[in-house]
Amino acid sequence: PVMGGNGGNYKGSMAGGDGANGQELLILDTLKCAEPRPEDQVEISFLRQCLENAMATELTPHERDVLRLRLGLDSGEGKTVRAIVEMSGGSMSMSDVRGTEKRAFKKLRSPASVHAHNLLAYLDFVER
Repeated sequence: PVMGGNGGNYKGSMAGGDGANGQELLILDTLKCAEPRPEDQVEISFLRQCLENAMATELTPHERDVLRLRLGLDSGEGKTVRAIVEMSGGSMSMSDVRGTEKRAFKKLRSPASVHAHNLLAYLDFVER
């Protein structure tokens, strides 16, 4: 640090104080990024691909559509059961949507599912 003309003012890297109070500001503290880390983006991409493969193999198109809407897989925002009923023009009831969702999840969790082990392995990896 360089002492200023009035004796108590510091300039340079310690500007604003002598750093003795333990509240030094680090560059890392100011450069936080709101974006997910690259490795998290890769994990999400792998999980999404695994889920897409499982849904394409195990579910009917109707079940896939309901899950996509409920989970927000396409838009990033999940829809309520009521919103899906309204989108269908009333051709489905709320219990139809819930039943379809339940049946789809049951198929995806089934030990007989070709892709279930991939999805479960991902969950085991995340829980560590």
